[in-house]
Amino acid sequence: MIKKTTQKSNKRGTIVNVNMRMSIVIAFLMLCFCVIVVRAFTIQVKGKEFYTNQGDMRQIREIDLDVPRGTIFDRNGEPLAISTPMVSIGVDPSKLIEQLSRIEQLAESLGLDPEKLKEQVTDKKDKKFIYIKRRIPPYVAETVRALDINGVEFREEFKRFYPAGEITSQLIGFTDANDVGKEGIESTYDEWLSGTTGRKKVMQDRIGHIIKDVKEVTAAEPGKDINLSIDRRLQYVAYKALKTAVMQHNAEKGAAIILDTATGEILAMVSQPYYNPNNITKESIAGMRNRAIQDVYEPGSVIKPFTVIAGLLSGDYDEDSVIDTTPGVFEIDGYKIRDFRNYGEINLETLLAKSSNIGAAKIALNLSKSHLWDTFNLFGLGSSTNSRIIGESSGHLPEHERWSRSRQANIAYGYSLQVTTLQLAVAYAAIANNGRLRAPTYIKGDINEDKAIIDPTVASKVSHMLRSVVHKDNTGKRAIIDGYTVAGKTGTAQMAAKGGYSEKYIASFVGYAPAQKPRLVVAISITDPAGEEYGGGVVAAPVFKQIMQDSLRILNISPDSIQPIVLEKIGVELDELQINEVSSEANNEG
Repeated sequence: MIKKTTQKSNKRGTIVNVNMRMSIVIAFLMLCFCVIVVRAFTIQVKGKEFYTNQGDMRQIREIDLDVPRGTIFDRNGEPLAISTPMVSIGVDPSKLIEQLSRIEQLAESLGLDPEKLKEQVTDKKDKKFIYIKRRIPPYVAETVRALDINGVEFREEFKRFYPAGEITSQLIGFTDANDVGKEGIESTYDEWLSGTTGRKKVMQDRIGHIIKDVKEVTAAEPGKDINLSIDRRLQYVAYKALKTAVMQHNAEKGAAIILDTATGEILAMVSQPYYNPNNITKESIAGMRNRAIQDVYEPGSVIKPFTVIAGLLSGDYDEDSVIDTTPGVFEIDGYKIRDFRNYGEINLETLLAKSSNIGAAKIALNLSKSHLWDTFNLFGLGSSTNSRIIGESSGHLPEHERWSRSRQANIAYGYSLQVTTLQLAVAYAAIANNGRLRAPTYIKGDINEDKAIIDPTVASKVSHMLRSVVHKDNTGKRAIIDGYTVAGKTGTAQMAAKGGYSEKYIASFVGYAPAQKPRLVVAISITDPAGEEYGGGVVAAPVFKQIMQDSLRILNISPDSIQPIVLEKIGVELDELQINEVSSEANNEG
């Protein structure tokens, strides 16, 4: 009996234990469920702002991969334009507008006007990104990062830097805020230099730090480098000499070019006024024009060698031909052409040495208009030099069918046509290169094919005549360089004005050396020199001398043997002239 009672009691205890355990499990599950519900409620309702911010802190974004522009080097590998890594600061206005109180800190760290920045953020509050400061040094960007402002972003970009500054400014040009080439080489070869911007997906925190690279979307390709034909050393020589002359004579502007006679490579090209491409301001605009290729002008007497060439090519003239310039005044169609003095009967060499307007006019009038035009055209006057740089002017050589006889005479000594300084350099290089014309180039080794345009013997004769110009008795005496033979021509042209000509002048000189085996051509033009000295012989010739002699030394070009030049029928002997008259003649030739 007792045994049965014990069995029933054990059975009842087992049932109770099972029920208790089930209750505990159910209670535990209910507790877990409640915890989950509470936690979900907390996350979704109370923690929304926190987790939204946390999500914002780790955003997947697609960003541009900015690439550096190609470096521009001179012919010796010296950098003329380089790209340096910088940081650009941008903001998400939709985030920053909620914390306007911090804008003042941001503005102060970047040197911005706080009120203007607030206005900018408010006006563009619907935007997700705007730049507020482009291309600043990394150390400045770090001060902004330290502020830890939500909505401020940092992007790596590149800034163009020009080591030679103003010395190469007009030739090289500059880039704008978007790193697009403006002016000069930067503009001409922009596509080559700029490369291809890439894109990638990254994970960023809220202040713009890239936490992780996720995936490359588009591969980036850096810009390609360019090696120019420019020699930075010669560029500096030309810049310094031209700037000094423009300042000394209080001139309006000027240009200078150094050209390799054999290859057509441009070794230097400078203009005045100048600007600093590393610090572009509103005032920079006046100095941006590359006057060596963009400014056109009536060249004056530097054209006379081509009139003499036209005479020689016609067969009606040779080096012994005599032209009567008596009495120093020549009237054509009611227009009077004057020489500085009566040179009497002169040959072609004396015509150039004394720069006789009458002699040049009489040759031109004895030739057909078409023949004179064709000769000038052969040398590229009135057409582009095909240098391929953006902005080059073509000059102007009017069609000969429209010439009156007075215009035909004027063109013979450099009026009624327009040229650039580069055109003159290329044309003289053709004389120096035995009558072979070659288009110039700015790219090292990119040599254009030359072509014969005149008989080499004609070029040689005229080259000899141009040597007589650079003689102690003649207009080019200030271009004499000790130890070297020099050939060249002075030019002094009145500047056109409404209804005629003004009392302003353009002084020029174009020449080459060593004359017996020419290596370099230098062309100079200086506009509106003030004061009593305004002629090519006294203003431009000394600049030529400075540039040429320094360039010959830098390039280690040996002096050539100087042979005496016999000047026939020069006219009046030097000892019959007064010193002031010689100076005056240098001013008034052309």
